[in-house]
Amino acid sequence: MTDTAGPDPLDLYGQLADMQRESDRIRAAAAARQAFEDFVDRHGQIGWTEGVDPGEAAAIREEAAEYLTGRRPVPLPVPSSVLIAHACRRIEVLGRLAEAGVEGAAEGVAEAEAELAEELRKAAKDGCPFCAIAAGTAPAAVVRDWGDVLAIRPRRGGVAEEHLLVIPRVHVEDAGTDPKVSGRVMECAAELMAEHPAANIITSKGAAATQSVYHLHVHVVPRQVDDGLTLPWTPQHVSRPAEPNGARA
Repeated sequence: MTDTAGPDPLDLYGQLADMQRESDRIRAAAAARQAFEDFVDRHGQIGWTEGVDPGEAAAIREEAAEYLTGRRPVPLPVPSSVLIAHACRRIEVLGRLAEAGVEGAAEGVAEAEAELAEELRKAAKDGCPFCAIAAGTAPAAVVRDWGDVLAIRPRRGGVAEEHLLVIPRVHVEDAGTDPKVSGRVMECAAELMAEHPAANIITSKGAAATQSVYHLHVHVVPRQVDDGLTLPWTPQHVSRPAEPNGARA
């Protein structure tokens, strides 16, 4: 018998409440940063200019002193990665509410999709090739799309048949930048890996570890006996002498 029951309304509304709280935090952080940037602009315009209202100049200098001495912390800007992740979350939650027939949810999805597209375009302008793919401004052979994560074919074909790259839509530099994003990418990579009897999952952090594109990406490389690949290590690397305590890498 097919289960035709829809999503649990209480669960959906709970997720919506969590999402709204996150929206409020992001809005407050963005407003605080904007207020600081407005202050910096005012300070630059009249803070040290002769002939301005003495009271206004004094107020600006006093406010500047609060920031300079640390009595008032400088608000950090809201990272693009946070805005992208939040837009993806809104699309996920509001999409489920739209499927449940909640009035206004479809409009919310459209708004979140527009915001996501704009943030992805901004990220792509910074020159990240994977952000450009996520924004749809650069071509790629997309094999699977989980919404927040993509599986694409390497541009030059890869080192094996069905070699795939798994990338998050949100921009994070490497697997050590954001454990939650890395965990989600690995979850998707594991789903692909399960489709092969043998495979490597490989990712890198930093130039010394051969990272060349600074947007988290996980290689899923199917393997076969005698395929000629020496991934991830050659025999020389694993046969080095043991450490004095008997441990090996």
